[in-house]
Amino acid sequence: MMVDGFLPSMNPINPADPADPGNLSGPDDETGGVYAYYERAGIAAEQGDLAEAEQCYEKVLLISERLGDGRGMALAYHQLGNVALERGDWTGAERWCLSALEVDQRLGNERGVALTHYQLGRLAQGKRDFSVADHAYRQCLELIERLGDEHGAALTCYQLGFSAQEQHDLSAAERWYDRARQIQEKLGEEHGASLTYYQMGLVAQERHDYETAEEWYRRALELNEELGDEHGAASACGQLGVVAALQQRFGEAGRWLLKALAGFQNDPERTEMTTRNFIRCVCLAPLDDQRQLRDLWKTAGLHSLLDGDPDPPP
Repeated sequence: MMVDGFLPSMNPINPADPADPGNLSGPDDETGGVYAYYERAGIAAEQGDLAEAEQCYEKVLLISERLGDGRGMALAYHQLGNVALERGDWTGAERWCLSALEVDQRLGNERGVALTHYQLGRLAQGKRDFSVADHAYRQCLELIERLGDEHGAALTCYQLGFSAQEQHDLSAAERWYDRARQIQEKLGEEHGASLTYYQMGLVAQERHDYETAEEWYRRALELNEELGDEHGAASACGQLGVVAALQQRFGEAGRWLLKALAGFQNDPERTEMTTRNFIRCVCLAPLDDQRQLRDLWKTAGLHSLLDGDPDPPP
């Protein structure tokens, strides 16, 4: 069975930080231009247009350099580093991160230094250099906690959990995720909590503690449904289907997987993965359950099962 995980793009910068472009205001035309470019870059990034986002951040950098605004330059470096990370451009990401680190250290901007450590952790994790990643995240966490930024601490604990999970250190992953969860619940960060619940479900599933895994997936599902996050809810449903199948509850697994398919309508990759999991259930199920699964599929009005689907039982 396929077990999926995902790494959200997260940024522990504090919205109250003066370097946050959301706080830029005033009559200066160039300052207004910086704000406009950040707005355009954000929209482009949400639409997956990384080239447009990068161009906007480069324009912000040019304006900040012309104004001699060190903090503005550092923030532009951070954002350019984020774009490079999303593109998988490790060399470019490292170059931008180190440029930001140099400026922030010179200005004594501890929050910016912490953000650079976070980005360097993501960079190293993407390169699967986990010892460097863990060191960078811990440096970030130390600074963030000293600054009293609980939101940033939760994000960094989550990343430490994800890094541990990728190294199959399930005990460490669970400890870090649990720290993130406690902070997120305290702050009422429902979206972040839903991601953490999901990952904690994956950890429990990997250690074959299916009862605990189901509890976490159900909590993720409940939150995602409250938030109107159809894709997140579908992900939780898909994993509930996998866990049910692993326990040979094939009829229940089929119902969860069909519910997941309904939420993955605009995600071809997840649709294919979930369809294959459904077919796998048909292959493994006893004859009576096979008939039930085929009836469920037909009742849902879906297309024929993929090529290679075993012949239906007589």
